[in-house]
Amino acid sequence: MSVPETRTIRRKTLHSETVDHLRDMIVSGELGPGQKIPEKELCARFDISRTPLREALKALAAEGMVELLPQRGAQVATITDQELQELFPIIASLEALACELACETITPAQLQAITTMHQAMVGAYHESRHLDYSRLNRAIHFAIFEAAGNASLLALYKSLELRIRNIRHTVRQRPDDWKQAVNEHEKILKALTDRDGSRLAKLMRQHVMSTARTVRHSIDELGDVPL
Repeated sequence: MSVPETRTIRRKTLHSETVDHLRDMIVSGELGPGQKIPEKELCARFDISRTPLREALKALAAEGMVELLPQRGAQVATITDQELQELFPIIASLEALACELACETITPAQLQAITTMHQAMVGAYHESRHLDYSRLNRAIHFAIFEAAGNASLLALYKSLELRIRNIRHTVRQRPDDWKQAVNEHEKILKALTDRDGSRLAKLMRQHVMSTARTVRHSIDELGDVPL
């Protein structure tokens, strides 16, 4: 029985590692929205066959990060104008509510953790480490939801955030837009530290909708580039 079990573990490990590698490439922007997945190149890069790669692509398609194209492989998912108009206002409202709740319930340890992540994120910004910046950015938003202490709100946010994850935090920001986003995070941290729920909710809503405008610009520019 040990041989089949070992093979199963290895198969699961290979699958999860391939999914993780692909997800990181998408979240980091190495594979951009709308880009066709180069299966042959990735198989060589990961030293795997087409089968585990395509299984990983199916898993990412279930997450909404990849679109499977009949007889044409797969491409990184993008967001339609309708989804942009529908999802971002909802997410902005959820984040604003989480901010209000977090100001009432956040612990000193949670606040310190968010402050530490913020400082690391600013450091990544100054050093132009886009992947680290995007990961820390996303972690801060989730940490605020965790501090809000509302499991149902967090679950709802996770389901919606997954649909825009690959583009929200990794859009090709213009230098001025990126600087503005960092400044907005500074104000967000200050309001959270002051436990000013009303001010924090307003700042977060503006921040999310500002991100939506940046995404809109990115989509417009993507439409001008042959895929």
